[in-house]
Amino acid sequence: MSNIAEIQTSATSVSVAELVALRKSVGKLKRRAGRRVKAPMAGSSSSAALGRGLDFAEVREYHGGDDVRLIDWKVTARTGRAHTKLFNEERERPFFIALDLRPSMYFGTRVALKSVIAARLCAMVAWAAEAQRDRVGGLVFDNTRITEVKPQAGSRGVTRLLHHIAKMHSSSTPEVFDSEPLSEALMRLNRCAHTGSSICLVSDFSHFDAGPHTSNLLLHNHTAAVRVYDPLEAELPPPAEYTITDGRSRGRLNSTSSRVRQQYIDDFGFRTAQLERAFTGAGNRFIDTTVIDDPIEVAAQVMNALPGGA
Repeated sequence: MSNIAEIQTSATSVSVAELVALRKSVGKLKRRAGRRVKAPMAGSSSSAALGRGLDFAEVREYHGGDDVRLIDWKVTARTGRAHTKLFNEERERPFFIALDLRPSMYFGTRVALKSVIAARLCAMVAWAAEAQRDRVGGLVFDNTRITEVKPQAGSRGVTRLLHHIAKMHSSSTPEVFDSEPLSEALMRLNRCAHTGSSICLVSDFSHFDAGPHTSNLLLHNHTAAVRVYDPLEAELPPPAEYTITDGRSRGRLNSTSSRVRQQYIDDFGFRTAQLERAFTGAGNRFIDTTVIDDPIEVAAQVMNALPGGA
């Protein structure tokens, strides 16, 4: 955390100035990511490299290691041999960042609220994507609203997204709970993300249900799903009785039962396994991080997991 300590201003809130200042982290992030980019990806022209983009190039026979999502089933059926589609890699890829600011994200016992850590992480990833000439946009959503920012080249797209993040973070109502917006946000993201897009989804994935909209999103895009959680959500504190509060009322937490403690750990492990199954494979990756982890390290993992990384 010392890498960005000089620009962290609060454990419970974020500002546009703070998120914009995180642009300074891109150099450190690139070194952590160990990127193998040999030339700057400037301009909107296509390269000769074949990869996942938006411009169709050709159909050829399937080779071992090809992305099964790009199999051309019509040609395969006609010829009796598996064929795959190839695309000219687009220089300016759409890069979507989806940030969850629902009530469960406004929780934290170490360093900062999950929502604050998630916002900073999204800012770092957004600036890193802009540095590799991707068009940055995304979704910001809470318990009642979903704000869409269309991908745009240059720093303007990033700053628009960061303004919406800071605005929604300061105006959300954590006391109003609603378990539906995550599914709604994924459906919206599925509609606005074009095939071949890079997606960074940052959430605690509370009330997550891997429905058809999730499968379709992962089938046609490269997605890095990042779960941000507080250590207290993975394991109860040392055996004792604790006073807990949500800011309005108080209660008691008894963590002395070894059976309850183990069940708590098992339940968290079960949810983790579900998320790993939902978001791992076929060009997608699940990344788990706590609020005490170095966000630059996590952002480097995200960029490595998506097109253009190492």
